[in-house]
Amino acid sequence: MDSKVVFITHPYYGINNPDNNLRIYKKNRKTDKWYFIQCKDKKEYSRELKKYVLGFYDYSRDEKKSHSSMIGYFMGEKKSDDIMIQNKMRREEMAMLKDGTFIKDDMVEDMKNNWSNYLENSNTQLAVLSLYQDYVDENINVKDLQKEIATSILPKLFKYCGYENPKENLEWIVSLHTDRENNYHFHIAWVEKNKSYRYYNNKLGFKRKLKLSDSENNFMKRQVSLAIERNKLYRPALIKINEELEHLQKYFNPKDQNFTLKNISDLDLEEEIVRLGFLLSEVRDTNKKYIKYNSLPRNEIGKEIRELTRDVKRKLFSSMSDLDLSKKEVNKSIEELNNIFLDIDKRNNISNIGFESAFDNQMIKDKLEKADNYILNSIVNHALYNYDYNKGKTNKKTDKITLNDVISETAIIIYKKNGKYYPKNRKKYRLKLLEDYFIYGTYRNHDALSNALRRLSKNSNQAAEQFYEMLSENEYENNR
Repeated sequence: MDSKVVFITHPYYGINNPDNNLRIYKKNRKTDKWYFIQCKDKKEYSRELKKYVLGFYDYSRDEKKSHSSMIGYFMGEKKSDDIMIQNKMRREEMAMLKDGTFIKDDMVEDMKNNWSNYLENSNTQLAVLSLYQDYVDENINVKDLQKEIATSILPKLFKYCGYENPKENLEWIVSLHTDRENNYHFHIAWVEKNKSYRYYNNKLGFKRKLKLSDSENNFMKRQVSLAIERNKLYRPALIKINEELEHLQKYFNPKDQNFTLKNISDLDLEEEIVRLGFLLSEVRDTNKKYIKYNSLPRNEIGKEIRELTRDVKRKLFSSMSDLDLSKKEVNKSIEELNNIFLDIDKRNNISNIGFESAFDNQMIKDKLEKADNYILNSIVNHALYNYDYNKGKTNKKTDKITLNDVISETAIIIYKKNGKYYPKNRKKYRLKLLEDYFIYGTYRNHDALSNALRRLSKNSNQAAEQFYEMLSENEYENNR
């Protein structure tokens, strides 16, 4: 099967690259095999290399064309007027910079000087990206594709190859040529203007070895293929993932009728939320009403809050079928996107070397992380609000007690007595608290619980007995 996307690269070493072997590599036009000219010293190497960038093109077909620079060739400097008109090529709209603008004639001399300076230390990477014209035209405007490659795809490739802050530290050119039958091809060149490759000793330097690996080549081809087919396949799949994530987040929106944290019927989970609210109240800034999960302190109590929040989240998803189903729908949509990746690779003859699944795709990971943070923030802020609200109700002078009063106070007592480790048999411990109060009259030092239970017990002993019986036989049995 013919490849619809072909990406070929070849590096020219910087003059002062420590790995430089002073060889100028060239390609035989008849056999497509590479050969090299061995330079005697750096001076000769510098002269030969800068001939290429500043005023020599090795793939020339005649002497006249051989004096074109790389940049000039990218801009169609030696193409005849007939070829330019026939293929609708315009010199001022051929070679594009990294910001999506085109190189103008009055910019060329400055660019040559800049690249000449970069070549002292930095390698220059040359590449040709070749595409079937029909494949492109069926899916995207080729000029839109050129801008996508220059402004989005190449920065992604450079990051994948290990460069740091490529938009700041690298320069590159993407030139579109359309003068071959049923073929669009982009001539691409890039160079480091600052040290941007981090080595194992954690120091930044110019990248020495530039030959792209199979996985890096495949990454580029895959990104280009996705850009071409974005509107037909890729974008609809992303829209579906976004919709599934939005649906999942609705369960944690306090304004939504499906607000999960208002529909909890698990007593253990309710106690954990109370305990979470208590811990959050200990670390919250008194001037702030809300708290962000990612802004929790990096200390022991912050660690405990994060562990407890994630445990609450895990229990919610494992105990509520609607939540679990919604999460499965998200994963199903991502798997469908993964199938699109595989299909595009297969149709474009891209090997599976360095294959990136949809679940490993950085954009998908960012979306999942954003949704996860939304849920975690919902949990901590609900727990904080719930604790503050119930605490305010408990302090009011009233003769009525609610089940929330007992849940809240027992949860805090258990926590204060046992620290971060709840007893294994919480049911038994809860009953012990009530038994100690009603039968033995202990726990009087816990004012909130004592006051709440005293308000209940002063109505009548019979009411207390009925409450105790209800709590022990019904609530706990239903929530074991």
